[in-house]
Amino acid sequence: MTNDQSRWLWRVTLGLLALVVAGALVLIVALALGWNSPRPTRAHDWGATGLPLDLKASQNETTTSLLGHPSGDFTLEVEAIPFSGPDFNGYGLVYRAQDSARYYVFAVGGDGYYAVLRVAGDEETALVDWQQFPHVHRGQQPNRLRVICEGHACHCYVNDEYAATVEDDTWLMGDVGLWVRSFGDEDVAVRFLNVCAWEVKLPGLP
Repeated sequence: MTNDQSRWLWRVTLGLLALVVAGALVLIVALALGWNSPRPTRAHDWGATGLPLDLKASQNETTTSLLGHPSGDFTLEVEAIPFSGPDFNGYGLVYRAQDSARYYVFAVGGDGYYAVLRVAGDEETALVDWQQFPHVHRGQQPNRLRVICEGHACHCYVNDEYAATVEDDTWLMGDVGLWVRSFGDEDVAVRFLNVCAWEVKLPGLP
C-alpha cells in the first residue's frame, strides 16, 4: 500500500468515526429533549361523549371507566387534568381492555412520572415501570396522552413527546377507557377533557 493510499484510508476512517460520533450525539440530545410528534391533522374518527368527565378514585383504590369503543389498531388520545388530591397519583388511558379488570393502561402522575401497565385482575405487570419523564406536567396541570397501536407494538407519547414503545400480544383488540389511581390515604379526582381516536389503516387493508 502506498503512502497516498494509506492517507486516503486514514481520512475515510476518520470521516466514518466522525459520522458515528455525530449520530450518537444527535440520539443523546433527542432522548434528552424528546421526539416531538404532533397529533394527527385530520379529523378524528371517534370521540367520546359525555365529556368533560370527572373520575374519582378512593384512597388506595383504582377506578376504571370503559367507553364502549372496541378497536385493535388505532391512535388514541386523551387530555386530562387532576384537580383534587395529592400529586402522588396516577391517571391515563386504558386500551385493548377485555373488561374492567383486564386491560393495558398508559398513565402519568402529578409527580412527573409515567408507566405502561398490563392489568389482569389482581396481577399487574409493568411493561414500562414508573419513571420520571421531563415532559409530564406536574401538579394540577393538564397532560395530553397518546397511544398508537399497530399489531403487538404500541407507541406512547406525553404532550406530543415520545415516551416509550411496548410490545405485548396478550390482547390485540379491546375497549378503550379512562383510569385513575390513588396511591395513598387520600382520594384523587381527575377531569378528562376529551378522548378521541383515529383508526389506523395498515398497508393492504381497505
